[in-house]
Amino acid sequence: MAVLSIVHSILQHYVLPEVLSVDYLGGNGGFSGAQLWKIATADKRYCVRRWPLSHPSRERLEWINLVLVHTAGMGCEFIPAPIEAKSGERFISAGGFFWEVTKWMEGVACFKDDPNETRLTQVAESLAKFHLASAQVNLGFEKSRNLNTRYDAMVASASLIAEIGQCSEAGLPDYIYRLRALVLGLGVSHVKRITANLEPLRGVVFPVQPVVRDIWHDHLIFCGNELSGLVDFGAMQMDNVACDLSRALGSIVPEERSRWECAIEVYSQSRPLSHQEIDLIYILDQPSAFLGALNWLKWILIEERAFESEANVKLRIMDLTSRLEASL
Repeated sequence: MAVLSIVHSILQHYVLPEVLSVDYLGGNGGFSGAQLWKIATADKRYCVRRWPLSHPSRERLEWINLVLVHTAGMGCEFIPAPIEAKSGERFISAGGFFWEVTKWMEGVACFKDDPNETRLTQVAESLAKFHLASAQVNLGFEKSRNLNTRYDAMVASASLIAEIGQCSEAGLPDYIYRLRALVLGLGVSHVKRITANLEPLRGVVFPVQPVVRDIWHDHLIFCGNELSGLVDFGAMQMDNVACDLSRALGSIVPEERSRWECAIEVYSQSRPLSHQEIDLIYILDQPSAFLGALNWLKWILIEERAFESEANVKLRIMDLTSRLEASL
Protein backbone atom coordinates (compact mmCIF):
# COMPACT_ATOMS: atom_id res chain seq x y z
CA MET A 1 0.00 0.00 0.00
CA ALA A 2 1.40 3.42 -0.98
CA VAL A 3 2.27 5.73 1.90
CA LEU A 4 -0.36 8.30 0.89
CA SER A 5 -3.00 5.58 0.93
CA ILE A 6 -1.88 4.59 4.43
CA VAL A 7 -2.20 8.23 5.54
CA HIS A 8 -5.76 8.34 4.23
CA SER A 9 -6.50 5.05 5.97
CA ILE A 10 -5.10 6.48 9.23
CA LEU A 11 -7.44 9.46 8.94
CA GLN A 12 -10.40 7.07 8.73
CA HIS A 13 -9.73 6.17 12.38
CA TYR A 14 -10.60 9.73 13.44
CA VAL A 15 -13.71 11.90 13.45
CA LEU A 16 -12.48 14.81 11.34
CA PRO A 17 -14.06 17.28 8.90
CA GLU A 18 -13.78 16.44 5.21
CA VAL A 19 -10.12 16.36 4.18
CA LEU A 20 -9.36 18.76 1.33
CA SER A 21 -5.63 18.19 0.94
CA VAL A 22 -2.74 16.11 2.26
CA ASP A 23 0.76 17.58 1.91
CA TYR A 24 3.85 15.50 2.62
CA LEU A 25 6.48 17.44 4.63
CA GLY A 26 9.13 14.76 5.08
CA GLY A 27 10.94 15.37 8.35
CA ASN A 28 10.08 19.09 8.12
CA GLY A 29 13.75 19.91 8.64
CA GLY A 30 14.15 17.74 11.73
CA PHE A 31 16.54 14.88 12.39
CA SER A 32 14.44 12.52 14.55
CA GLY A 33 13.39 10.26 11.68
CA ALA A 34 9.69 11.11 12.06
CA GLN A 35 7.66 11.84 8.92
CA LEU A 36 4.94 14.52 8.80
CA TRP A 37 1.90 15.33 6.67
CA LYS A 38 -0.12 18.54 6.78
CA ILE A 39 -3.87 17.96 6.55
CA ALA A 40 -6.25 20.72 5.47
CA THR A 41 -10.02 20.76 6.01
CA ALA A 42 -12.46 23.58 5.36
CA ASP A 43 -11.79 25.34 8.66
CA LYS A 44 -8.94 23.52 10.43
CA ARG A 45 -5.51 22.07 9.80
CA TYR A 46 -3.98 18.96 11.33
CA CYS A 47 -0.65 17.19 11.43
CA VAL A 48 -0.19 13.45 10.88
CA ARG A 49 3.02 12.15 12.41
CA ARG A 50 4.60 8.80 11.66
CA TRP A 51 7.05 7.89 14.40
CA PRO A 52 10.35 6.30 13.35
CA LEU A 53 10.70 2.53 13.64
CA SER A 54 13.47 2.77 16.24
CA HIS A 55 11.50 4.63 18.90
CA PRO A 56 9.45 5.04 20.96
CA SER A 57 8.01 1.80 22.32
CA ARG A 58 4.24 1.50 22.76
CA GLU A 59 4.56 1.94 26.53
CA ARG A 60 6.77 5.00 26.18
CA LEU A 61 4.49 6.61 23.59
CA GLU A 62 1.50 6.03 25.85
CA TRP A 63 3.35 7.87 28.64
CA ILE A 64 4.38 10.75 26.35
CA ASN A 65 0.78 11.10 25.19
CA LEU A 66 -0.47 11.05 28.78
CA VAL A 67 1.81 13.98 29.58
CA LEU A 68 0.82 15.93 26.46
CA VAL A 69 -2.92 15.43 26.93
CA HIS A 70 -2.72 16.48 30.57
CA THR A 71 -0.58 19.57 30.00
CA ALA A 72 -2.71 20.72 27.05
CA GLY A 73 -5.77 20.27 29.25
CA MET A 74 -4.17 22.42 31.94
CA GLY A 75 -4.06 25.45 29.66
CA CYS A 76 -0.85 24.82 27.70
CA GLU A 77 -2.41 25.72 24.36
CA PHE A 78 1.00 25.54 22.70
CA ILE A 79 1.16 21.76 23.28
CA PRO A 80 -0.06 19.67 20.29
CA ALA A 81 -1.74 16.86 22.22
CA PRO A 82 -2.59 13.80 20.09
CA ILE A 83 -6.26 13.64 19.10
CA GLU A 84 -8.32 10.71 20.31
CA ALA A 85 -9.17 8.15 17.63
CA LYS A 86 -12.55 6.44 17.36
CA SER A 87 -11.08 3.55 19.37
CA GLY A 88 -10.24 5.87 22.26
CA GLU A 89 -6.50 5.53 21.65
CA ARG A 90 -4.20 8.45 20.95
CA PHE A 91 -2.17 6.72 18.25
CA ILE A 92 -2.66 4.07 15.57
CA SER A 93 -0.41 1.15 14.65
CA ALA A 94 -0.25 0.56 10.88
CA GLY A 95 2.37 -0.58 8.39
CA GLY A 96 4.80 -1.34 11.19
CA PHE A 97 4.74 2.25 12.46
CA PHE A 98 2.93 4.26 15.12
CA TRP A 99 0.87 7.17 13.77
CA GLU A 100 -0.83 10.08 15.51
CA VAL A 101 -2.87 13.13 14.58
CA THR A 102 -2.57 16.52 16.29
CA LYS A 103 -3.80 20.00 15.59
CA TRP A 104 -1.49 21.96 13.29
CA MET A 105 0.63 24.44 15.25
CA GLU A 106 0.44 27.70 13.35
CA GLY A 107 3.60 29.76 13.07
CA VAL A 108 7.29 29.29 12.31
CA ALA A 109 10.52 28.60 14.20
CA CYS A 110 11.88 32.12 13.88
CA PHE A 111 13.29 33.17 17.26
CA LYS A 112 16.71 34.03 15.82
CA ASP A 113 15.18 36.21 13.10
CA ASP A 114 14.15 38.63 15.84
CA PRO A 115 15.49 37.47 19.23
CA ASN A 116 13.67 40.12 21.23
CA GLU A 117 12.88 40.15 24.94
CA THR A 118 9.18 39.44 24.45
CA ARG A 119 9.96 36.18 22.68
CA LEU A 120 12.50 35.18 25.33
CA THR A 121 9.93 35.90 28.04
CA GLN A 122 7.38 33.81 26.16
CA VAL A 123 9.78 30.85 26.11
CA ALA A 124 10.49 31.13 29.85
CA GLU A 125 6.85 31.57 30.84
CA SER A 126 5.67 28.74 28.58
CA LEU A 127 8.28 26.33 29.93
CA ALA A 128 7.28 27.16 33.50
CA LYS A 129 3.62 26.60 32.63
CA PHE A 130 4.40 23.26 30.98
CA HIS A 131 6.58 22.11 33.89
CA LEU A 132 3.98 23.02 36.50
CA ALA A 133 1.44 20.93 34.59
CA SER A 134 3.74 17.99 33.75
CA ALA A 135 4.76 17.65 37.41
CA GLN A 136 1.15 16.67 38.12
CA VAL A 137 1.61 13.57 35.95
CA ASN A 138 4.82 12.28 37.51
CA LEU A 139 7.01 13.73 40.26
CA GLY A 140 9.93 12.06 42.01
CA PHE A 141 13.37 12.62 43.42
CA GLU A 142 16.55 11.18 41.94
CA LYS A 143 19.89 12.08 40.40
CA SER A 144 19.83 13.91 37.08
CA ARG A 145 20.02 11.32 34.28
CA ASN A 146 21.08 13.93 31.76
CA LEU A 147 23.92 15.18 33.92
CA ASN A 148 25.26 11.68 34.48
CA THR A 149 24.74 10.67 30.85
CA ARG A 150 26.72 13.69 29.69
CA TYR A 151 29.43 12.99 32.25
CA ASP A 152 29.74 9.38 31.03
CA ALA A 153 29.76 10.52 27.39
CA MET A 154 32.54 13.02 28.06
CA VAL A 155 34.60 10.40 29.89
CA ALA A 156 34.14 7.95 27.00
CA SER A 157 34.83 10.53 24.29
CA ALA A 158 38.63 10.08 24.12
CA SER A 159 38.38 7.03 21.82
CA LEU A 160 35.85 8.79 19.56
CA ILE A 161 38.10 11.86 19.31
CA ALA A 162 40.96 9.57 18.26
CA GLU A 163 38.77 7.83 15.68
CA ILE A 164 37.64 11.16 14.23
CA GLY A 165 41.28 12.20 14.04
CA GLN A 166 42.05 9.15 11.90
CA CYS A 167 39.33 9.95 9.37
CA SER A 168 40.55 11.48 6.14
CA GLU A 169 39.98 15.20 5.76
CA ALA A 170 40.30 15.04 1.97
CA GLY A 171 37.26 16.40 0.18
CA LEU A 172 35.45 17.51 3.31
CA PRO A 173 33.16 20.53 2.99
CA ASP A 174 34.69 23.55 4.70
CA TYR A 175 32.09 23.64 7.49
CA ILE A 176 32.79 20.01 8.46
CA TYR A 177 36.56 20.54 8.18
CA ARG A 178 36.33 23.50 10.59
CA LEU A 179 34.28 21.58 13.14
CA ARG A 180 36.62 18.59 13.00
CA ALA A 181 39.65 20.86 13.50
CA LEU A 182 37.99 22.52 16.51
CA VAL A 183 37.13 19.21 18.18
CA LEU A 184 40.62 17.84 17.68
CA GLY A 185 42.15 21.08 18.91
CA LEU A 186 40.08 21.11 22.09
CA GLY A 187 40.68 17.40 22.62
CA VAL A 188 41.23 15.60 25.90
CA SER A 189 42.14 18.72 27.89
CA HIS A 190 38.67 20.13 27.18
CA VAL A 191 37.09 16.84 28.23
CA LYS A 192 38.96 16.86 31.55
CA ARG A 193 37.90 20.44 32.31
CA ILE A 194 34.23 19.78 31.60
CA THR A 195 34.07 16.50 33.54
CA ALA A 196 35.65 18.23 36.54
CA ASN A 197 32.88 20.84 36.42
CA LEU A 198 30.14 18.18 36.15
CA GLU A 199 31.49 16.03 38.97
CA PRO A 200 30.14 17.99 42.00
CA LEU A 201 26.48 17.60 40.96
CA ARG A 202 26.61 13.95 39.88
CA GLY A 203 25.37 12.62 43.19
CA VAL A 204 22.83 15.34 43.99
CA VAL A 205 19.18 14.26 44.21
CA PHE A 206 16.84 16.65 42.37
CA PRO A 207 13.08 16.82 41.96
CA VAL A 208 12.35 15.11 38.64
CA GLN A 209 9.31 15.16 36.34
CA PRO A 210 8.48 14.88 32.63
CA VAL A 211 10.75 17.22 30.65
CA VAL A 212 10.93 17.74 26.89
CA ARG A 213 14.73 17.33 26.89
CA ASP A 214 15.29 17.97 23.14
CA ILE A 215 13.95 21.52 23.18
CA TRP A 216 15.91 23.68 20.76
CA HIS A 217 15.32 26.59 18.40
CA ASP A 218 13.46 24.71 15.66
CA HIS A 219 11.02 23.17 18.14
CA LEU A 220 9.84 26.61 19.34
CA ILE A 221 7.08 27.90 17.03
CA PHE A 222 6.09 31.58 17.01
CA CYS A 223 3.23 33.63 15.64
CA GLY A 224 4.72 37.09 15.82
CA ASN A 225 6.13 37.35 19.34
CA GLU A 226 3.80 34.73 20.81
CA LEU A 227 5.02 31.18 21.39
CA SER A 228 2.25 29.32 19.58
CA GLY A 229 3.76 25.84 19.56
CA LEU A 230 6.25 23.58 21.27
CA VAL A 231 6.82 20.47 19.16
CA ASP A 232 8.62 17.11 19.04
CA PHE A 233 8.45 15.16 22.29
CA GLY A 234 10.17 11.94 21.28
CA ALA A 235 13.03 12.55 23.73
CA MET A 236 10.78 13.22 26.72
CA GLN A 237 12.18 11.84 29.95
CA MET A 238 11.97 12.09 33.71
CA ASP A 239 14.56 14.63 34.88
CA ASN A 240 14.91 18.03 36.46
CA VAL A 241 13.42 21.11 34.76
CA ALA A 242 16.96 22.49 34.43
CA CYS A 243 17.40 20.16 31.43
CA ASP A 244 14.80 22.03 29.38
CA LEU A 245 15.97 25.49 30.42
CA SER A 246 19.60 24.67 29.66
CA ARG A 247 18.82 23.12 26.27
CA ALA A 248 16.45 25.91 25.19
CA LEU A 249 18.63 28.83 26.32
CA GLY A 250 21.76 27.22 24.93
CA SER A 251 20.04 27.03 21.55
CA ILE A 252 18.33 30.42 21.29
CA VAL A 253 20.64 32.74 23.28
CA PRO A 254 24.01 30.93 23.47
CA GLU A 255 26.83 32.71 25.32
CA GLU A 256 24.47 35.55 26.36
CA ARG A 257 24.56 35.02 30.12
CA SER A 258 22.68 38.23 30.96
CA ARG A 259 19.76 36.97 28.89
CA TRP A 260 19.97 33.56 30.58
CA GLU A 261 19.64 35.35 33.91
CA CYS A 262 16.61 37.30 32.69
CA ALA A 263 14.90 34.15 31.38
CA ILE A 264 15.63 32.24 34.60
CA GLU A 265 14.18 35.12 36.62
CA VAL A 266 11.00 35.14 34.51
CA TYR A 267 10.68 31.35 34.81
CA SER A 268 11.23 31.49 38.59
CA GLN A 269 8.32 33.86 39.06
CA SER A 270 6.00 30.97 38.18
CA ARG A 271 8.09 27.93 39.14
CA PRO A 272 10.76 28.83 41.76
CA LEU A 273 14.19 27.24 41.26
CA SER A 274 16.60 26.15 43.97
CA HIS A 275 20.23 27.28 43.88
CA GLN A 276 21.27 23.78 42.86
CA GLU A 277 18.75 23.75 40.00
CA ILE A 278 20.12 27.07 38.74
CA ASP A 279 23.64 25.66 38.95
CA LEU A 280 22.45 22.63 36.98
CA ILE A 281 21.07 24.84 34.19
CA TYR A 282 24.49 26.34 33.55
CA ILE A 283 26.53 23.19 34.13
CA LEU A 284 24.43 21.06 31.77
CA ASP A 285 25.18 23.52 28.98
CA GLN A 286 28.97 23.15 29.26
CA PRO A 287 29.33 19.78 27.45
CA SER A 288 26.43 20.34 25.03
CA ALA A 289 28.25 21.85 22.05
CA PHE A 290 31.21 19.47 22.33
CA LEU A 291 29.06 16.35 22.57
CA GLY A 292 26.84 17.63 19.77
CA ALA A 293 29.90 18.16 17.58
CA LEU A 294 31.20 14.67 18.34
CA ASN A 295 27.85 13.14 17.41
CA TRP A 296 27.66 14.98 14.08
CA LEU A 297 31.23 14.08 13.18
CA LYS A 298 30.58 10.44 14.09
CA TRP A 299 27.42 10.34 11.98
CA ILE A 300 29.05 12.00 8.97
CA LEU A 301 32.67 10.79 9.01
CA ILE A 302 32.39 7.35 10.61
CA GLU A 303 28.85 6.12 10.02
CA GLU A 304 28.44 8.01 6.72
CA ARG A 305 24.78 8.71 7.39
CA ALA A 306 22.60 10.44 4.82
CA PHE A 307 20.28 13.25 5.89
CA GLU A 308 17.15 14.64 4.33
CA SER A 309 18.37 18.24 4.21
CA GLU A 310 22.05 19.05 3.75
CA ALA A 311 21.24 22.75 4.25
CA ASN A 312 19.79 22.06 7.71
CA VAL A 313 22.76 19.88 8.61
CA LYS A 314 25.10 22.69 7.59
CA LEU A 315 23.19 25.17 9.76
CA ARG A 316 23.40 22.88 12.79
CA ILE A 317 27.11 22.31 12.30
CA MET A 318 27.84 26.00 11.82
CA ASP A 319 25.93 26.75 15.02
CA LEU A 320 27.98 24.16 16.93
CA THR A 321 31.16 25.58 15.44
CA SER A 322 30.28 29.07 16.65
CA ARG A 323 29.59 27.80 20.15
CA LEU A 324 32.83 25.86 20.33
CA GLU A 325 34.81 28.83 19.05
CA ALA A 326 33.29 30.93 21.83
CA SER A 327 34.63 28.43 24.38
CA LEU A 328 38.26 28.86 23.27
